[in-house]
Order: sequence, then C-alpha cells, then structure tokens
Amino acid sequence: MRIPWKTLNSGFSLPAYGFGLSEVGGGSWQADTSRDGEHIAALNRAMDAGIRHFDTAQGYGAGHAEELLGAALSGRQRAEFVLATKVSAVNQTYDGIMRAAENSLRNLGTDHIDLYLMHTFPKPGMDIAEAMRGFNALVDQGMVRHIGGANLTPRRFTEAQRHSAARLVCNQVHYNVRYREPEVRGVVEHARSNDVMLVAWRPLQAGHLPVPALILDIAQRYGRSPTQVALNWLISQRNVVVICKSSTPEHLEENLGALGWALDVEDVEWIRRDFPNQITASDTVPMDYPAASAA
Repeated sequence: MRIPWKTLNSGFSLPAYGFGLSEVGGGSWQADTSRDGEHIAALNRAMDAGIRHFDTAQGYGAGHAEELLGAALSGRQRAEFVLATKVSAVNQTYDGIMRAAENSLRNLGTDHIDLYLMHTFPKPGMDIAEAMRGFNALVDQGMVRHIGGANLTPRRFTEAQRHSAARLVCNQVHYNVRYREPEVRGVVEHARSNDVMLVAWRPLQAGHLPVPALILDIAQRYGRSPTQVALNWLISQRNVVVICKSSTPEHLEENLGALGWALDVEDVEWIRRDFPNQITASDTVPMDYPAASAA
C-alpha cells in the first residue's frame, strides 16, 4: 500500500507510519544474533508492504539493528527509503558524533543517513554547542541529510537549535493514548508552533495499552480495531507520525489498517480528554533525565 506522508512548511517529510527497530538485533548495547532470520523477515515484510521510514539507533543491539536493516535493504532502491538512526548521549562530543555516524553508515551499508538524531540531550558535563558542531559537520559533509532530537523538552530542543545552523526537523518522543508526557510538557504544542515533526515511539505501548469503553465505542462506530483507533488518534493529529514494530504478518496488517481514514476532531479530543488513567511521564525515558547544564 502507499503510506501517506506528512510535510512540514520547511519541506521536510516523513511517512505517517514507520517501522521502529528497538529490541531488534538485541537489547541496549548488547547484540543478539539468534533471531536474525526472524528480524530480517519482518523488515522485508514491512518494506514489501510499503513502509519507507525505518528508525534505529547505534545502541540497539550495539549496532546490530543497523546491520540487520542494512541487510534487508540490500538490493532495494535506497532512494525510496528514509533511514533514521540515533547517537547516544554519552557519545555526543564532536569526535564521538563523527565516529558514531561513520559506524552507522558502515552498518547500514549506505553513504548517507536521512535523519540523524540525538537519542537524548548530552550527558551532564558535556557541551551541547560541541555536539551541534558535530551534527552540522555531518550535514555539511553530506553524510547526513537532516538532524533532529529524541526525548527533548521544548527548552532542550530550543537550546540545541540555538547552537545549530542546520534546522532540527523532528523530536521523537514516547506518546500514545495513555502516555501523555509530550502534552503535559508542551512538546506537542512546541512542535506545531515551530514547524517540527513529532515522531511518536511506542504508540501501542508494546501491545499493552488498556482498551477502555470509549475506545471500544469509537472502534465499533468506525468499524476498526482498538489498535487501529489508538494509532489513528496519533496520525490524525497535525505534525504527528508514528514508528511501530510489527513482528508478525497479522500485526503488520492490523497496524496498517490505521491508515487511509481519520478520526473526527471530536473523537480525537474525546480520547485526549477522557482516556482513563492517563500517565504524565514516560515509563522508559521520562523527560526530566539529567543532562548537560546548558539545558
């Protein structure tokens, strides 16, 4: 299927639905090759189904997720795909960023990264100005097309942009019908007011979202599943796209059923207002993590 794209005023575009590689190829900074065949098959299914945005990170499987994505892309038209990867906070010195990007390019088997993100703001004691000098050097050298951030508050995003000639085009955050930290901290409004794409990770809470009565009611009225309603709630919002991992053909088919239609504005706001037991901080990367003093 053809997945719709969203385009900012700046001209930067992303598909409304992308594939996230968290826990593909191992855990955080630990490679696991035992499921390589399964993971490559899932990536190939996603590509064959029309998914064009793939998001990974140097820390996923200690780079092995990037290697698996590169293997799945072998023989395909590189220009059709948006490859995003991330550099960990601990490596966000100038030299660290340059080395990380070179390793990611080698792992992915490509000559450029379409979207390169800081996984979080630099660690305490590090310098955001030096980090952004590295990101900008990568853009100037053609190794990276676009830059952005992940898990950034508006203040941290603004501080990073202040030190960057290249525009930060996106902020990747934990956001779904239950986890609302991006709303509470003003990240959603900041993205819309500053022409930034908001990329929602864990949009289905790894399959553990509750299904309250209001979601069941909406799903019945639209003839959709609760999963499709939860994804569409994000996709229906301005400047918001999602990345989601689909490990089986059934999961992939159901997730893609969230596309090609839209919740009414009234239903989007009903879910925003009345979804029960909303949680105001990520259970994985809360945005109050310690970071460089400039933040």
